[in-house]
Amino acid sequence: MIDRAAVSEAFRRTLTEATGRPCGLGKLPLVEGQPAEMPYLVLYPQGGPVGGAPLADASEDSELLYQVSAVAARTDQAEWMADRVRRAVLERTATGGWRWPIDVPGADVWARELRGDAGTDDAGPAAAVVSYPQRFCLTASG
Repeated sequence: MIDRAAVSEAFRRTLTEATGRPCGLGKLPLVEGQPAEMPYLVLYPQGGPVGGAPLADASEDSELLYQVSAVAARTDQAEWMADRVRRAVLERTATGGWRWPIDVPGADVWARELRGDAGTDDAGPAAAVVSYPQRFCLTASG
């Protein structure tokens, strides 16, 4: 069985490292105990099938869905963050490997797919918050 919590934490760490901005797991990220300044990311686990390996196969596979929301003060910041997220998740090296590995103990995240890109969502001028949600599917084998 592939532990969802381990994949979520590894994905959160990768997003933080690759974008250079804080990423919270289902909540506003904290920096030194204080709420992060915008722009930042929030990673939301969305479910997905998880099961044991078939009888004749020692390898377990899971498709795990995530929403990554870029949160910013302006539309251009949100788009900039969304671009960085897409690169972090989907960009490959010249040799075909992932530029930003998602290192999960006991599992190999071998496929990644952008399943949805909603564009920016302005919360209104009074709120001064723009979000940009994207949905990704990570496929892992144990």
